[in-house]
Amino acid sequence: MPEISHQTLVIAIQAIAAEIRGLRETVASGEAEVDDFQLLEDHLRAAEDLERAYNVAARTVLNLPPYDELVGD
Repeated sequence: MPEISHQTLVIAIQAIAAEIRGLRETVASGEAEVDDFQLLEDHLRAAEDLERAYNVAARTVLNLPPYDELVGD
């Protein structure tokens, strides 16, 4: 896996979390297209990958905020 900066990882996590929130709102509103369901699934998988990478980084980087804080949980 290519190396990315911790700041880039944080921003990617926040961006994916925001997209997931938006897609969930679309699905909940009943106005979702078929593609929206697939996009949500893809973003959820990406979020899982990013969380795994973040957990690895958090073992050695002291100033990273808690993951839940980044995703708004």
